[in-house]
Amino acid sequence: MMKLIEKKRGTIMNRSERFGFDWGEFMTGVALLVAALIMYRNPGATMLTLSFIFAIIAIIRGIAAISTFTKLRRFSGWSSWVTLIVGIFDIAIGVFFLVDLPSGAMTLAYLFALWFLIDTLTSLITISHLRAAGWGWFILSLLLNLVTLAAAFLFIMQPVVSAVGLVTLLALFFTIFGVNSIVLAIARYFVR
Repeated sequence: MMKLIEKKRGTIMNRSERFGFDWGEFMTGVALLVAALIMYRNPGATMLTLSFIFAIIAIIRGIAAISTFTKLRRFSGWSSWVTLIVGIFDIAIGVFFLVDLPSGAMTLAYLFALWFLIDTLTSLITISHLRAAGWGWFILSLLLNLVTLAAAFLFIMQPVVSAVGLVTLLALFFTIFGVNSIVLAIARYFVR
């Protein structure tokens, strides 16, 4: 067994072939950077696109929920009606987003702001455990949470700022992921 492991290890260590430049990863990186650039330049169109995607997903999810209603009713009884109601609601929301994409984009902006607010309030409620780590950590976290709380209220009062923030975060993710893909494609050239 040991000879087999050593033989396999020797084969891997002495391999002369290279992985080579990864064109697929490189093209992925370029595509992500182009998408990020488009997002940075036109955040409104990005929010409309996100609204459209959300609408399609909501409609598909609603149809899936409604289609399982009869089978679910046999197994769970009256609670299956919740699935039917939620399925109808999902389809209605999806149709609303499709019919009025700008309103859907604003709704997404409000949802993002509300999520930010709830997450920050949760952090403020549970912050007391950091006293055990030291007052410095507790105060630093408290200050950062108060800043994010102020930002959350700003996002709620100005949903356009929230929408641009959401698009900027998504574009930033695409930028980082794109650069990482390009670095990976180049680094693989040197892998033996």
